[in-house]
Amino acid sequence: MNIPQALEFNSILERLAGKAVSPAGAQAARQLQPEGTLQAARFLMKKTMEAETLLIKRPNYPLCSFSNIEAELKRMRTGASLSCAEILRVTSVFRAAKMAAPLAKDEGAEIIPGIARGLYYDDAIIKRVDDCILSEEELADGASPELGRIRRAIRRENETIKEKLQSMIRSQGESKYLQDAIITQRNGRYVVPVKAEYKGNVSGIVHEKSASGATLFIEPAGVVEANNRIRELEAEEMRETARILAELTAMVSAFSEELETDVELLTELDVIFAKASLGLEMDAVPVTFNDQKRLEINAGRHPLIDPKVVVPVTLHMKDGVRALIVTGPNTGGKTVTLKLVGLFAVMAQSGLFLPAKSPVKMPVFDGVFADIGDEQSIEQSLSTFSAHMKNIIYALHHAHGDSLVLLDELGAGTDPQEGSAIAQAVLAELDDKGCQVIATTHIGELKAFAGEREGFENASMEFNAATLTPTYHLLMGVAGRSNAIMISQKLGLPTHVIERARGYMDREHVEYSRLIENAEKAQSRADRMMSEAREALAQAKEQRRRADEEAKKAAERRKKVLEKANEKAIEILNDAKETAEDVIEETKKLKKQNEADRTKTVKKVRDRITDKKQSIEKHKKVQKRVKTVRPEDIHTGDTVTILSMDAPATVLEPPNAKGMVRLQAGIMKVELHYSELAPSQQEKGGKNAVKTSHISLNANRSVPMELDLHGQAVDNALIVLDKYLDDAFLAGYHEVTIIHGRGTGTLRNGVQDYLRTHPHVARHRLGEYGEGGIGVTIVTLK
Repeated sequence: MNIPQALEFNSILERLAGKAVSPAGAQAARQLQPEGTLQAARFLMKKTMEAETLLIKRPNYPLCSFSNIEAELKRMRTGASLSCAEILRVTSVFRAAKMAAPLAKDEGAEIIPGIARGLYYDDAIIKRVDDCILSEEELADGASPELGRIRRAIRRENETIKEKLQSMIRSQGESKYLQDAIITQRNGRYVVPVKAEYKGNVSGIVHEKSASGATLFIEPAGVVEANNRIRELEAEEMRETARILAELTAMVSAFSEELETDVELLTELDVIFAKASLGLEMDAVPVTFNDQKRLEINAGRHPLIDPKVVVPVTLHMKDGVRALIVTGPNTGGKTVTLKLVGLFAVMAQSGLFLPAKSPVKMPVFDGVFADIGDEQSIEQSLSTFSAHMKNIIYALHHAHGDSLVLLDELGAGTDPQEGSAIAQAVLAELDDKGCQVIATTHIGELKAFAGEREGFENASMEFNAATLTPTYHLLMGVAGRSNAIMISQKLGLPTHVIERARGYMDREHVEYSRLIENAEKAQSRADRMMSEAREALAQAKEQRRRADEEAKKAAERRKKVLEKANEKAIEILNDAKETAEDVIEETKKLKKQNEADRTKTVKKVRDRITDKKQSIEKHKKVQKRVKTVRPEDIHTGDTVTILSMDAPATVLEPPNAKGMVRLQAGIMKVELHYSELAPSQQEKGGKNAVKTSHISLNANRSVPMELDLHGQAVDNALIVLDKYLDDAFLAGYHEVTIIHGRGTGTLRNGVQDYLRTHPHVARHRLGEYGEGGIGVTIVTLK
């Protein structure tokens, strides 16, 4: 596919390569080419969309770096052994494949899991290499028992030599022969520096003489044999190292084909996720491709311009529009707009997201031809016009119905009349071929040409006449002006020269410019009004969506309250039955007890019956309150009941358009849907009414941060606990402590079972060290 250099697509590919995690991925990113068919372009875009979803969903990046092992694979095929560094590079592919393997199980994607399923890795090889290789240059002692034995022997011989030489250095008789009290090495053997004049006093082998001749490096006779043994052991170490490396090479060589496939698949995944990463960095969106040649860009930002200063461009080529003629002042943004469209086309067909607002719709081009910028060539002796014509001629020869042609300053650089004629002929020829064309110009005749020819449309870069500066916004459907006279006046051209220039302009041209100016203003106003209307519509849709969600949540909460109330009713009935049976048993014992004990038993029975009665009455109230109040019956100052809390609240504001009611519940101000409220049932004049005397929760009452249930029976403790949780919730506490002690665990289990179903409790846990351990439970309230 033809990609003009003026679009600077290579700069985008460099940014993409910077997002890759591997050298192979970066290289593939730099060589990326756009697809030329609709099906292929859609497939690339879908892969990037899947990768973006996976990146957002996963906490960690799904790929790690791996090496390009082409050279290592070639060496393995020849049967040569690999070095430590080469084996580490080979196994880096298995490590990357292992890290990417979970992608194969992702059910939210189709293409990427299919790629990941082709990856292979061997845990045994990874572990063996980890155990054997410490670095790119060193094997571990544990790589084999023999290597460990050899290295231990080398260390022992080294220690023996050092001890002998240290004793020589410490000896008063021999130390005087030494130039320095140090031990060094020459040719891999341990030596000591001896003064030349004492050569005869130290028996041994002379390995080296200093430059001045004053010092001889002598291997004392007493360590010659030990040095020889070290040399032999080092030779054994080299042989064993070579054997281990050959063994590891053979192990990985058995999977050469799998490794080659892994590199190919990992490289593809690296590029796909690099595209998604770049898209997230640019705040970019996917592209919808179409075969109707519809081109729509909403607030497109050129990716190579600083995001802080770039001005978004919105460009819509409607159905049936094949060519767009863009006019406007110099430095107004025409060339940037051309480059933006061309670059967006190439990026999209390469599977890259575009920095714009959704939706972005584009056709698929099999080639992009561009004549952008000043192409004057001194070497080829071409003028600006000649260079432009060379590019245009190339486009005329090679472009066809599926091509995008971008022409900057069409018809410029020569006689205006001839330039206009050539420009119109070129546009007509490209249109006859079926090309999609965007051209910029200052020639007035081309504006009229675009207005008369079917399939053509005018557009202009907006110009602020008040400040005499361009706004860089593209106005569709309006021909623009060059504003040369106004700009020249701002730059300081004398007034009398400006007036003379206006006198040379014909009346028709002046009137045409005035009409264009009015059209620009009208288009600008219409665009602003359309933008405001779209924003208002979006806000209305969002408000409707939120209201629907709140109503749905309220209905679900109401259903849960009713279900819980029914469950509680069954529980109370069962409990009442057990209480009645217990009362009967206690009554049978009364005859056998003395007066004092009989009195205590009766009181105990009455208390239990009273508690059960209160529970039943409380449940009856909840059942009644499930019948929610109507929105028209809720007024400021009414007292209602919050169903989820079974607590009274005062209405601060009646239901709004979404059905939300603002309430005061104790010290809290909350906003709930009216379906979560019930009328407060109170007797007034023999009738139940919503408007009753206000019930205010004491905001100043003291609610402790902890509740001590030590020594209480489970049933009594749960009654106390239930009231305490209500008080703590209304007091606005986020976290409280329940003290139940360690004991047998019965009270603790009862408390925690109760907390699991309590409506105010978000979660709970046992205390940690310093909080009370298992003797307390920490409760987090909703």
